[in-house]
Amino acid sequence: MKSSSKQSFGSLAPVVLLAAVAVTCARASGASRHEGVVHEARSRADGPPNFVIIFADDFGFDLECFGSPTTRTVNINRMAAEGMKLTQWNTAHSICSPSRAALLTGRYAIRSGIFGNKSSHAPGTGDHRVVHPICYGHLPFSEVTIAEALKPANYTSMAIGKWHLGYAYENTTLLPIGHGFDHFYGTPVTHCEGPASYPAVPVFSDDKKIGRIGIDIVREDLVYRYSDQATKFISDNADERFFLYLAMDNTHSPVFSPANFTSPRGPYGAATEALDWVVGQVMDTLKRLGIAENTLMIFTSDNGAWYVPPPTEAGVVGPFQGTYAPKTLGYVDTGKGSSWEGGFRVPAVAWWPGTIAPNTVCENFTSSLDLFITFLSLATVPLPAAIDLDGKDISDILDPVGRRHTPAAMKTAEALNAGANYTFFYYRGPQLMAARSGALKAHFITHSGFGHEAPVNHDPPLVFNVEIDPQEREPLPAGKYKSFITAVTDAVVAHKHTVKPVQAQLDLIDYKAMDCVGLSDKQSGCCRALDGKCSY
Repeated sequence: MKSSSKQSFGSLAPVVLLAAVAVTCARASGASRHEGVVHEARSRADGPPNFVIIFADDFGFDLECFGSPTTRTVNINRMAAEGMKLTQWNTAHSICSPSRAALLTGRYAIRSGIFGNKSSHAPGTGDHRVVHPICYGHLPFSEVTIAEALKPANYTSMAIGKWHLGYAYENTTLLPIGHGFDHFYGTPVTHCEGPASYPAVPVFSDDKKIGRIGIDIVREDLVYRYSDQATKFISDNADERFFLYLAMDNTHSPVFSPANFTSPRGPYGAATEALDWVVGQVMDTLKRLGIAENTLMIFTSDNGAWYVPPPTEAGVVGPFQGTYAPKTLGYVDTGKGSSWEGGFRVPAVAWWPGTIAPNTVCENFTSSLDLFITFLSLATVPLPAAIDLDGKDISDILDPVGRRHTPAAMKTAEALNAGANYTFFYYRGPQLMAARSGALKAHFITHSGFGHEAPVNHDPPLVFNVEIDPQEREPLPAGKYKSFITAVTDAVVAHKHTVKPVQAQLDLIDYKAMDCVGLSDKQSGCCRALDGKCSY
């Protein structure tokens, strides 16, 4: 790990961003909207830590401490200055629902069924890639989430914000409280999946619907509501172990923020600054309660930036532009939804005062798949039996001197997934598109994020060194990398042998509901209803 001075995108060589660290990140914080009672919390400095994940939505490299010149992110800067930037962090999938399933279970979505076999590149045929209001598929109850896995160690858990892993016809068991979480406050789907043409997206507190966005809940107020819920949960559980999963979706187009947030970057910049403010509220609450040193907090994103919205509504992919695609394959959509680096490579910051040294940079390959195993390792909880996990234990990265854990405590998991032998697989729906081992990545199939062109098969695969060529500008000569191609192909075959057939949850669609929710131009459909009215 190493650090160097911050640079802006304008003068940034692609590889420089990977090593950059904001040594002089600004420190700032606002007053918490939830004051609560100041707890005399037990430090438990010698016991398992609390865990906080702040999961942004469609978030690109729009952070000052990652080189952005146009957004002000003083609190995430502060996280990085006091903690660690992980510059080769991948999300598990490049689109919302599969990414969230993988984060919470430590498993690729191909194992849990959060994909759709009916996904198509043909115009007008639909694309079953995320949970929609008319989808009654969901994260299967057989899947073990981080919240459920931590229960034997007496962790209290709460999910706040966007769930996106199940909600159909008011079956509230599909919400987080049906998957191991003790509390939930948020929406079952993305905030925008409820325009005026169909019933507005509901907001839940645990399993009770408390209103609908745009009807009796102001969308922009969700920033404050989520912040208040997060700080209250932390305050209420300061004397206990807790896991907070805060999934903000205000940076998902159409972006939103309260009116007092403005930015030269436009609406997306304002949404980013509102998100950053929430990060600051969480950090300040942990410090005020005296439990910051016993809390590991991770900030990252569900997937890369989205090319579809206008620039004022979307983030940037930084140097991870998939330059080979527009030059050779004819499309520029290499962010969210694609298997190019821009879809998977996202910013990540880890903060754990007293354990993670300030201003450190991790250049090891890491991913959101790693958090399940790592959290259980740090909590000294055994891994679930008879479950194929796809991440690796990164406790030694977060705590290299063993202040809070016994290095290599999860030796079995590490042996299965360690170091140079670890291969990461890039899925687009049920299709394995690419694989990475070490610095080298092989594209077996390429496709844009959301385009209607046919996918392109590559035999031999396109090989890129994504550490020195994160833009994926020019493939390496296949003839010189035959041993890598053979090894990574063998890894793909071995991985596929571990994947058991499961129900494609995102193909479970009630097409009769389409007219009701405004997702079809057909006039012959009908609305599936409860008590004579639409129920989602």
